[in-house]
Amino acid sequence: MTSRRITVSLVPAALSAAALSVPLLAAFGYTLSVFAVLQFFSVVCHQDPARSFWIAGAPVAVCTRCLGVYLGALAGAWITLPRRTILALLATAVAVSVLDYFAESAGLHGNWPLMRFALGAALGSSLSALVVSSAGLPLRPLE
Repeated sequence: MTSRRITVSLVPAALSAAALSVPLLAAFGYTLSVFAVLQFFSVVCHQDPARSFWIAGAPVAVCTRCLGVYLGALAGAWITLPRRTILALLATAVAVSVLDYFAESAGLHGNWPLMRFALGAALGSSLSALVVSSAGLPLRPLE
């Protein structure tokens, strides 16, 4: 079980490290590396600097929600809960994230970085915990 957790946590750990490395790479003048990492993440994230955390005077490579998803997935690989509980947490995280999106779109609140980060972390951790709890289960045909 521990090897499964390590395996599942490797991808979000690498993604988190890459996203967080951009401001530090920029500070040391590694422009080509910064460009490469930003291009990589541009496929999945809007990368709006106003919606990103800043380190050393530069934005992280992804928005606060995406960073929350990656760091949450890293932590979620180590969560041990019953599968039913994980599914309930995932459903709740999705529902609250959708509500937050529509509330912000409707102008009910502005950009709340810590809320976006927390909701991303809830999504990432519950998804990662679900992957770990599902690994090793026999596949059943769809009926």
